Amino acid sequence: MSILFAKNQLLDKAEDARSFKRWLYVSLVRLAFRNNFANITVNLAAGFGFVLIIWPSEEMSESFLAQWLVALSVLSLARLTHSFFVIKRLRDEPDITQAQLRPHLFLYAAGLLTAAGLWGIITASTVLAGHEESRHAALVIIPALAAGATGILASQRVIGRIYISVMLLQGSLALALAREPEHLMAVLGVIFTIVMLIAHRNNHQVLRQSFELQFRNNDLVEKLEAERSLLENLNATLEARVRQRTAELKELAAQDPLTRVLNRSGLMQWCAEQEESVSASAGFAAIFIDLDRFKQINDGLGHTVGDIVLVEVARRLDRALGAHGALGRWGGDEFVAIVRTPQERPEDWSCTLVDRMRAAVEEPIAVAGRQLQVGFSAGVAATGSDRLRVTDAIHCADLAAGDAKRKGRGVTQIYRKTLLAEQERNLALVQALKQAIANREFSVVFQPVVQAGSHAVHSHEVLLRWNNPDYGLVSPDEFIPIAEDTGEIVTIGAFVLDTALREIARTADPDGPRRLAVNVSLRQLIAPGFFEVVRSTLERHQARPEDLVLEVTESIFDTRRQSIIKAVLLELHLYGVEIHIDDFGTGYSSLSRLHEMPVQALKIDRSFVQALDSHGHAIIEGTALIARKLGIAIVAEGVETAQQVAELEALGIDYLQGYFFGRPSPALARPPQSKSA
Repeated sequence: MSILFAKNQLLDKAEDARSFKRWLYVSLVRLAFRNNFANITVNLAAGFGFVLIIWPSEEMSESFLAQWLVALSVLSLARLTHSFFVIKRLRDEPDITQAQLRPHLFLYAAGLLTAAGLWGIITASTVLAGHEESRHAALVIIPALAAGATGILASQRVIGRIYISVMLLQGSLALALAREPEHLMAVLGVIFTIVMLIAHRNNHQVLRQSFELQFRNNDLVEKLEAERSLLENLNATLEARVRQRTAELKELAAQDPLTRVLNRSGLMQWCAEQEESVSASAGFAAIFIDLDRFKQINDGLGHTVGDIVLVEVARRLDRALGAHGALGRWGGDEFVAIVRTPQERPEDWSCTLVDRMRAAVEEPIAVAGRQLQVGFSAGVAATGSDRLRVTDAIHCADLAAGDAKRKGRGVTQIYRKTLLAEQERNLALVQALKQAIANREFSVVFQPVVQAGSHAVHSHEVLLRWNNPDYGLVSPDEFIPIAEDTGEIVTIGAFVLDTALREIARTADPDGPRRLAVNVSLRQLIAPGFFEVVRSTLERHQARPEDLVLEVTESIFDTRRQSIIKAVLLELHLYGVEIHIDDFGTGYSSLSRLHEMPVQALKIDRSFVQALDSHGHAIIEGTALIARKLGIAIVAEGVETAQQVAELEALGIDYLQGYFFGRPSPALARPPQSKSA
């Protein structure tokens, strides 16, 4: 950087030197032609005076003197005319170049030297003629002209020296060659010539320095004037530029740098500006948009592709929204639209707009050589019904969008008052869950699983119960998803396994069934060290691996974590722990994929058992048929009636579980060996 700066400085100095050289050349030429008038006038006056002094003369003819005077007059007139022309051109053409002036300077030099030649002729003629009076006049006039030239011709260093030398040395030469030579005077003439040349040089240097100082002063004045003008312009436009820059900074501060829509701060500012009109007309709604499974794009294709998708989604949303309101990126893959709605049925109008926005977003996006499709879940909260503030409506729409995701994604949910209460309860339960184990709020119960036909107890499923002092008995359907989301399920799962094994080791009949079925979430399964937790817990309570069944859901077929899941399940299987798939048929797996995992049993979801009189019968029958082909046992849960028992046993179900055989109990159940259907 410093080298570049120094180079620029050198270039600036070189350009200044060239500019000064051009300006000095033109200035010296201009001064030379202006002073030429004085030189011509003095030459012409001296010529007439010299002729009058020696007229009449016996040594020199009147004709010669007249011709010489005419020649001097014509030359002077030509020089005057040329000088007038050049001065006018210099005035009319400020940017005249050195090349354009060079011919005129040549004519200037020619006129000077011609005049010097004429004086040489008359000097030589008078000196050689021996006319004393004319010789004395010549010896006075010629040095006087030469002395005057040291000042008048100071602007022209070379031409001035030639002119002075010619004027003085011709007289010295004439004195040396006269009939009666005057060598002393000739030598004195040479010395005088040297002195005049030195004087001319000094005058030229002083003049040049004066011009240089003038140039610097002019340059300084021009720069100061330019800076002054610039400062005046800056001052004149400062207020406008400050306003413009402030507006630009405000826009940048309110804009998402990636998608170029409003950011959260910008959207909130927009809401604040609209608050007065909102409260007056109640014609606004908040639409909270959360892209579905966008993390898969970032994880699978990289954040660069993810950013391209976000930019395109924002563009489509903004275009679909149009002039109905403002769009902002709330953060990550979340967007918020604040829209103006009609006063009647604003939620329905907003949902129609959301459908239009969803259709635009779901069009394929071409990126990185792929055709990607993106969907979203949306929540809508209008300001009309409950007179919500816009900022409150955004929060309510967020709650509704979360509810939409829980209901299966890709849907639009209108805000309900109960959502806020549910959210507050969930938040409280999240905090309570962190202390539930330490506060001894958890307990386990056991529900028997019996063999089909004999109805002998084969095992017990371990179920978790939570009795909170503030909220009472909290359903597993409510707190298990919360534990999954927060990660507390890993700690809770270890607690359940340890508590159940300790209880069965303490109370179980040595000759009775000791096998336990414990539910395990996918999050537990892929947590580091899960196998070691299972192994160490079994060893601590002196239980056998074959006494433990781990029930997992169909989420084990999640392709994103297949390698980890397979490795953990295979390790457990080789250790002796059985793997059952719980709630089979409700997830996204297929029977054809069962051979991919070390699974020993399928647990048919209670919903199919309850639907035995309709589609459930066919589903269970088909599942049982294929499972038997694969050597996999079938467990049916949710059995509540003798009719269900009979039908399930007729379908070849291996094990049964439900209220018909026993409700969950803190104590291990001992049902009768058989029970009539």
